[in-house]
Amino acid sequence: MIRVDECWAVFIKITIARVDSLRREMKIEILTYGHPTLKQKSESVAGMTPEIRGLIDRMAEAMYSNKGVGLAAPQLGQLLRVVILDVDQVKSETKPRAKGKLHVLINPEILWESQEDEPYVEGCLSIPGVDGKVYRPAQIGVRFRNLRFQDKEMQAEGLLARVIQHEVDHLNGILFVDRLGFTQRALIAGKLSKLRKGIRHPISDERREDKFIF
Repeated sequence: MIRVDECWAVFIKITIARVDSLRREMKIEILTYGHPTLKQKSESVAGMTPEIRGLIDRMAEAMYSNKGVGLAAPQLGQLLRVVILDVDQVKSETKPRAKGKLHVLINPEILWESQEDEPYVEGCLSIPGVDGKVYRPAQIGVRFRNLRFQDKEMQAEGLLARVIQHEVDHLNGILFVDRLGFTQRALIAGKLSKLRKGIRHPISDERREDKFIF
């Protein structure tokens, strides 16, 4: 004979499993071009709280599920100075892009920039199907708070430096398309207009593997 408490335990396990399954199926929405939040400046975080930790967890889930290498809190509708990035993702036969090292930068502040600029064709999870060549400093120094809200500094170069700059721009209401020249903006004007109207331009899986989306 099955006891009531055993039936209740089984019921709870089944319910939790169903909730977890539904949560995995429901993708976290990333705001797209034209949403007013993306053009606003974010506020500094006063301290680490369960809410901030939950936000970081949601950001990581959204970034990895969309095969991105960086994400800023405003892209999830939160005007807080929090960014995450993982430029160490690697490819393998079973996982085209496996997780690498997740960096969490709270209240990031760029302290210095190299005089040398480098071009790179950037994409953005908030501007799907659109890319453009952006010139940014090749090296930077950045101060930030980590997950323990400890004050840290680091020097970055290459893709890491670029992604940090791209995400810090998000915190200041700047999108990579704002940094494009007149000619490039003219070429993508039609796509941007459609995005404002809610028409998305999906990125093919093949293209996702060739390019890093921030």
